[in-house]
Amino acid sequence: MTGKRVLACTLFGIIAGILDLLLMRYVARAPVDFITVIILGFILNRAFIGFTLGISGWRTNWAFHGVVIGLLGSLPLSVFAFGDREGLTGFLLIELFGGMWGLLIELGALAVRARKV
Repeated sequence: MTGKRVLACTLFGIIAGILDLLLMRYVARAPVDFITVIILGFILNRAFIGFTLGISGWRTNWAFHGVVIGLLGSLPLSVFAFGDREGLTGFLLIELFGGMWGLLIELGALAVRARKV
């Protein structure tokens, strides 16, 4: 773990949260009221996944690492979706995207490390 990795992963997580909201709102046209709490919740959740990936010392395959941390980090957000009107569909979609964003954040961190920025 380095300071650059933590910073890069956290920034990639913030970007992932913003992209996740944009995808949900404009591509999927999710029936969700985009109030400030939901917007901040998604951005902070994905930033949390990035931060967790950045500080993790788990020695495993980078892709597996990203997916597992993404899935685990998305659980708090997914549980709220499960209790909402979307039910299981919302839960599974948030988990699916959490794993995908975790993988992409880890990939971005590898690219930053390869460039030695």
